This record gives sequence, structure tokens and C-alpha cells, in this order.
Amino acid sequence: MKKNVILPANNDLNRGDQALIWQTIEVARKAGFVGEYYMLAEKESLTEQSKAIGIKVLYPILKHPSRKFKNNENNNYDIKLLIQWGSVALFDLLGSLLILPKITRSIIQPFLSRKTKQTIKTIKESEACFVKGGGFIHSSGRFTDSYTIYYLVFHILLAQSFKKPIYVMPNSFGPFKGFGVEWLVRKVLDRCELVTVRESISQEMLSDIGVKSELFPDLGFSLEKAKRSNDELIKLRMEYPNHELVAITARPYRFPGSNSPKQKYKSYLENMIVFSKWLYENNYLPVFVDHTLSETTHESDRSCILEITSKLKTHEYSFIQNKDYTSRDLKAIYSGFDYVVGTRFHSVIFAMSEGIPSIAVTYGGNKGQGIMKDLGLGEYAISMSEFNSDKAKEIFIMLCNNQESIRLELKRQKEIIVKKHIDLSKKIKEK
Repeated sequence: MKKNVILPANNDLNRGDQALIWQTIEVARKAGFVGEYYMLAEKESLTEQSKAIGIKVLYPILKHPSRKFKNNENNNYDIKLLIQWGSVALFDLLGSLLILPKITRSIIQPFLSRKTKQTIKTIKESEACFVKGGGFIHSSGRFTDSYTIYYLVFHILLAQSFKKPIYVMPNSFGPFKGFGVEWLVRKVLDRCELVTVRESISQEMLSDIGVKSELFPDLGFSLEKAKRSNDELIKLRMEYPNHELVAITARPYRFPGSNSPKQKYKSYLENMIVFSKWLYENNYLPVFVDHTLSETTHESDRSCILEITSKLKTHEYSFIQNKDYTSRDLKAIYSGFDYVVGTRFHSVIFAMSEGIPSIAVTYGGNKGQGIMKDLGLGEYAISMSEFNSDKAKEIFIMLCNNQESIRLELKRQKEIIVKKHIDLSKKIKEK
């Protein structure tokens, strides 16, 4: 049976990434790539939902340096942690560079682990590799960014060493700050069969470094929602008959590139608390949704949400969390809200694809601002680094006042997006 591999490494904890992996496979199958699909994951135990729909799991060859110095409380970097991770990364870099060329790979092959050999073998035997949609290739100019980008594209480089066709699903790209970042990104993407972006600004940034790309919508828009009754929301509407329901996703963030990241995050939390109180006082119930799970606090939405809700009275909010939810479950849940205010951008994409008026709190490259602008909804996006309660109130009021026209526009956009994703499969098939 033919094999296809999804890159880079992920797991089921981030429901946005899960949706992008699942939809990448959907697009690829429609393009004629049948057979088995493999994903990379450091912990197979965190991929049970993907395994349940038939996806097989490979162990990544180049792993995150944090594995050697595990610290679940990792919201902030310090010098000690950077030195520890840096020492691991240096050894990883040297070892991984030996795997890329055929000559050195054959020399060290006997000394590689069984899992590493299996990953190399599967990629070598694959019909094609697909880079899932998302927004992982961007850098803010930190001195660690050069290695970070190498770490993120390593498995693409490995597939290219076997001359495998690589198709890059709609991604956000840029900025490309840091030593050698532009060169490496260009080197990798120029050798792909197809590079697609999910917003105009990323297309411009790639063009600026000499990379051709094509524009297609984020694959999360086409994810099919689960068929469920949303009992959680039915219960809330009975308990709060005079309140409209507003889903909120919030996340920890290190604010890379900021001179005062701790203060920025503190400000984000404080303003989210004020905004949540204001919502309740104005007959809206803020309902926090645990969108992304994690073993570390840096990616755990729950850790951030608990910091916010600890300052709210118990009747002023609700909290929806369930580790067994899939991305399809969450899409169904968001579809039952009146509004969504999302820091996790796929909570916004899931909601908007179901016609729910939403505000995007954006961070990390071009994805949020760019996609909202391309949808004609740029005024409903606010930067996480500039998030304040007054601005959030102002945008939310505007959202409510314009909800009918927004719902109509989202319905129109959904029809366009479905057609474009069909075109994407055709484009891949033609290559």
C-alpha cells in the first residue's frame, strides 16, 4: 500500500493542528493520494484521536530540545533554560546534519535507533509528503530563531534528500528575521512541488524573498463538525435565559520580541478579566473554552483561563473543558454560540465557518490579522500585544451591531472557500 507522510511533528492536544492534519489528508485523498497516512509525534499516546481515524504515527528524528530538561512551568524563558536547551540543540544539530546527506546517513545508519530508522524508511518509501496547514514558519529575530526554523523544516529537508514531492498546504509565512532564516526558508520552499499560503500578506512576504506561492483559505474552514446536541450549551441557556453566550479562548504567551514579555502577558490577563466582567454586566455570559491542551503551561489554555477566572465570581462565567473533545466536537460547540472572542485563531475559524460573528485576538506572525483582512473583517481583529478592555468592548459592540451583515458575509465566504479547497485538490493532482 502506498504511504504518505504529514509534516511537521504534531499531536492531538492542539485541536487546530489536529484539524489541519485531518483536512490535509482530506485534500490529498481528493487529489488522488490514496493509501496510508503517517503523522510525526514525539508521544504516540497523545495521538489516540488521530489513530482512531486510521492515521499511523512515526517518531520524529529531530526533537524539541526541551525533552532533556522538562519543566511544565515554562511560560517564560530564563538564561539557565536557554543554555540547557541550547546545549541539547547543538548536539541535535550535529547529529541531524549527518542524516541529511546520503553518504553520511549510510555510515551512521547502524547506530540509529529503531524508531529513527523506521521514520527514515517510511519517508523514503512514501509517495509524497504534505506540510500541513498552519503558521509555523516565522521568526521575530531572537538569536535562537535560526535553529528554530531549521528544527521546524528538518523533516522537509529529509524528504527532499530522497527527492520526494512535497506539497505545502495553506500556511502563514513570515516575518523572516534572524541570521540565515530567509536563505533557509527559500532553499526549502523552492524545492517543493507546490507552496500555498492562507493570506495575502504571507504571499507578499514569500514573494519578497523570491518564493512563488498560491493563495488558498485555511483548511480549518472546511472541517466537518461533529454531529452532537451540544448539551453543554443547552444547559447554559436554561441557567442564563437572559444572557447571550460568548465563547472565549485565551492562551499563555511569551510575547517574543517584546522588551517586557511578562508585563505584556499580565496586561493581557488583566484586560481579559475586565472585558469578561463587562460582558456579564451587559447580559452576555463569557464561556471559556479549553481549546488547546498541553503538558506544559506555555501551551495550556487551561492554565491561562484559570488565571482569568480566579478573579471572576463563579456566576459570572462558565468553563467548557473535556480532554476527549476532538476538533470536530469543538467546531460543533462553537457553532452553538452567539459570538466568539478567540485568541486561539482556529476557534475563530471554526466559529466563522459556521456563521458565528467573531473577534480574533491575534499573535505569532501574519495569520490572524491577515486572514481577517482577506475576509473583509479586519476591523474585528485586535493584536494580543495591544489587547485592552476598552478596545475589546468597542469592537464587540460593533460586532453585535453588524451581526446580520457579518453572518451573511460569512455564509457567502463559506461557499467560496469550499470551491477553493476543491480547486486545491485539483491543483495538487495536476502537479
